[in-house]
Amino acid sequence: MTPAITLWLAFVLAAGAIAWFGTKRQAIAFLIVAIATAPAAFLTLGHAAPWQPAKGHYTVLGARIDVDEAIYVLLDAGGDGEPRFYKLPYSAQQANSLQNALDTAEANGTGVGMTMDGDAAGFAEEGQHGGSEVKQAEPQAIIGG
Repeated sequence: MTPAITLWLAFVLAAGAIAWFGTKRQAIAFLIVAIATAPAAFLTLGHAAPWQPAKGHYTVLGARIDVDEAIYVLLDAGGDGEPRFYKLPYSAQQANSLQNALDTAEANGTGVGMTMDGDAAGFAEEGQHGGSEVKQAEPQAIIGG
């Protein structure tokens, strides 16, 4: 259980005890507040979102594979808002696909993309290959005087 759900449940139980021993007006007020605050329990608050991302193409900003548990990915949908952190169900095929894409992208200096289609996520290298360009060395900082 995430901390948000735990805090919401503690609030509901405490307010429920107060309403149980109170008046009908307090019980109705408690019910309204409990219903109004329920969506807050599903905010991720730094934890991976428990739902699947919507269909579409995403840029993988970071990933972690926990074998036989889950695949954690930080996804950017482009101009559709902030990056989101998701917990995808583990499958050996998706984990291998992600690891291969990450390795290839690192070797070529590119990025990794993810396409969500239904319940399946597909990972592939994306972007321009930097193999033909020679990267210039960055100037070194001069420390001291």
